[in-house]
Amino acid sequence: MADSRIIPDPPFAWAEGAPYSQAVRVGDLVFTSGQGGFDAEGNLVEGIEAQLRVALANLDASLQSAGASLGSLIKITLYLANPSDLDVWRAVRAETLSPPFPATTAVSAALLFDGMLCEIDAVAVVG
Repeated sequence: MADSRIIPDPPFAWAEGAPYSQAVRVGDLVFTSGQGGFDAEGNLVEGIEAQLRVALANLDASLQSAGASLGSLIKITLYLANPSDLDVWRAVRAETLSPPFPATTAVSAALLFDGMLCEIDAVAVVG
C-alpha cells in the first residue's frame, strides 16, 4: 500500500528543518503538531490571551498549508499551564471560532518552553 501522507512545507521560517511536521494530511483529514504562541521570528509572546491568539493564528497557518482552516476544525486539544486560564480560552475561542465549536479536550499540563502558557493541536477536514 502506498503512503498516502502529504506533508506540506512549514508555514513558518523558524520551523524549517525542525525534526517534526507542522501538519500532516491523510486523505481529507489534517493533523497538526502542537502550536504555541510563537511569533514570526519564533519568539514566545507574553501573556495568556496573546499566546492563545497567536497559537490559533499559527494553527490556522498550519492547517491552510495542508488545505484546511480554522473553519474546518473537528477536534482541538488545548494544553494550559494554568487551569484558571480556561475562561480566557473560552473568550478567545468565542471571538475566533464560530459555533458549533469542534470537539475539544482541555488539559492542564507543564509545557516544555519556559514562559509557554498554552499549546493547541487539532484535526480538521479539508474543504
